[in-house]
Amino acid sequence: MAEPILVVDVGTSGTRVALVVGDQSGLLREPGSGALIWPSSLCVDDAGYLVGTAAERRKRAIPRRYIDGPRRAVDAQASMWLEGREITGGEALAAYLQAVCMEARQQYGAEIHRVTLTTPADYLNGDPRRDVLVAAGEAVGFADVELLSSSVAAALDPETGGGLPAGALVLVCDLGATWTVALVQVRGNHTAQLVQQTTTAGRDLDALLINDLRAEGRAWLEPLLAAPGDAGLRAYYDAIDFVRRLKHQLTDAEEVADHLTPITPPYRLTREWLTAFADPAVRGLVASCHAVVAEAGATLADLATVVLTGGSARLPMIEPALRGALGHHVRRATDPELAVARGAARWSVGALSRAVPAERPSWRVEPVSWDVPGGRGELVRWLVAEGQPYPAGAVVARVRAPDERVFDLVAPQAGTLLAHRAAAGQPVGPVLVAAAAKSPKALAEHPPPHLHRLEVAGSWLLTPDRLRLVECDGTGRYVRVRGIADGALTAEFVPEQSTAAPLGGRVFVGPEGRLCLVAWDAEGWFSVWEVETGKLVTRFRDPSGPGKVRINEAEWRLAAEAEGKVAVGRYRRSTITIWDLRTGGRIDKISDDAWTRRHPDYSGRSKAQGFGTTIASPDGQLRAAMLESSDGSAVLLLHDIATEQEVFRAGERPNLRALAGFSADGRHLLATWESEDRSLVDVWHI
Repeated sequence: MAEPILVVDVGTSGTRVALVVGDQSGLLREPGSGALIWPSSLCVDDAGYLVGTAAERRKRAIPRRYIDGPRRAVDAQASMWLEGREITGGEALAAYLQAVCMEARQQYGAEIHRVTLTTPADYLNGDPRRDVLVAAGEAVGFADVELLSSSVAAALDPETGGGLPAGALVLVCDLGATWTVALVQVRGNHTAQLVQQTTTAGRDLDALLINDLRAEGRAWLEPLLAAPGDAGLRAYYDAIDFVRRLKHQLTDAEEVADHLTPITPPYRLTREWLTAFADPAVRGLVASCHAVVAEAGATLADLATVVLTGGSARLPMIEPALRGALGHHVRRATDPELAVARGAARWSVGALSRAVPAERPSWRVEPVSWDVPGGRGELVRWLVAEGQPYPAGAVVARVRAPDERVFDLVAPQAGTLLAHRAAAGQPVGPVLVAAAAKSPKALAEHPPPHLHRLEVAGSWLLTPDRLRLVECDGTGRYVRVRGIADGALTAEFVPEQSTAAPLGGRVFVGPEGRLCLVAWDAEGWFSVWEVETGKLVTRFRDPSGPGKVRINEAEWRLAAEAEGKVAVGRYRRSTITIWDLRTGGRIDKISDDAWTRRHPDYSGRSKAQGFGTTIASPDGQLRAAMLESSDGSAVLLLHDIATEQEVFRAGERPNLRALAGFSADGRHLLATWESEDRSLVDVWHI
């Protein structure tokens, strides 16, 4: 059974808690109220700490022992005083988490050893406040404490972040006690926060409302606030809760009125007044959006969506202001206060995908080890330099035993020493290990392990950085990105289909190295999509209909050869129309049978990809080549470049096209075999 993970989103006024077990997650209700939002409250009475609703109930009796939001002290990196007792933010947070953990364990029925804590977006890497959060989690007894930016979590909320392609840029506006704007790039469990800007707009708005309440109720409120002892502090807490409650009620009403106490006059607040009070904060929010996007080097057009979260996301003037200023649809969950917790739970569900497997033994590299005489000694010197080959029986190094005898360390077989794992003069033992490359003869005798074979009714592309495999359906209905080592699906893009039947599609490397899907249908419509962002770049129609389609990646142009021939005088010739893929504009129309021979830069497959007919490994030691045998079959040959000795061959497939490639780290050899109706890719670990 999968290990459970507790997810805690501790906000300044409210906390959300979720439990993740395997691929399932759910929000936990606060025991005192049954609500999904736990009050971020802490109170210290004679029996110890009270949290949540229990603390809220006791604050009227002992207001000087009450803390409104234990994380506030962590934010300010300051301590709090409770009737002469100093409590650090870490201590207060640990006490709160202890109660949350106890309730979660009771509801789950077993121990929970792992926790994910959300952090404000401005808790950047290296911020000491992150250490405080980790220490608080460990103090409660969690063995594993993970931190996740609340902005990243909000972008992953299934209600607002669903359907976003890998690489999509999301502008997250998190409106709580502080208002934060962050630009987030979505990549599943590798989603990252790029830039953020945080202001005190939420607290400033509450302060304006408090000041208006004091101005309107000067005659009756000021005496309450000025009362000596606990009475004045109690009135202050009541006033804060009062204006926050009225503020949120204006989400569904044009005007609200209520009494602070049963005997005080009513205080009235309208949506028009609230809009006026919030105007500085809203203008600041819009300015932060523009600033964050600009700082990241992006434009508003690059955004996939805008996500609105936090309690103040309900304010009626926020969404129209952002939509008008940014020109984007704004996504807001039904309960925006829960978005961060849901997103953090979704992120925690993917914890297993962050597993780091052990390194697979390499085909080309083998460890060479020697038992050090006496169990310990000193490395005198290496006799074989790094990168130097040696024959079987060669003395690779010498070590000095404790009795001052010097021993030769002899190579059991020929190879090449890759790295010195210890320096001369250093103590070694009980075993000295070195990494050695196998000889070409040894490689030829034992072929590399075949990891997997993938097949598609379409084509394969190895990205130019040689880090990913890209699978493209032959009619352009989808594009899938896969890992090289395991073939696992890491991203998928499914374009919107036109009403006409799809005819073809391929992935090419477009401007600035971006992967683009070029697809066409039976009515002659061409569509160009950015694979990572899902953005439709351009769409145009060739009335003559597509026959053969070729792309010039350097100039980013498309050549569409019409079906059949057209009459040109006494002759029938091919007609080729050239299109600009950036704008969708037609550049030229040519009737010339020799045009394709004179323009070899136009090709039916990407020329910028990592596959090729002949290619060298990243370390320059191996060369892979696709050759055609006498019967027309394609054969993959792998040679040691230094000796020109063949070390591996595979294939002899009667296919039309075959290409080879290496992964960026040189650990994997790839081959793709493509016919008219299918395409295979093989991966070996080398």
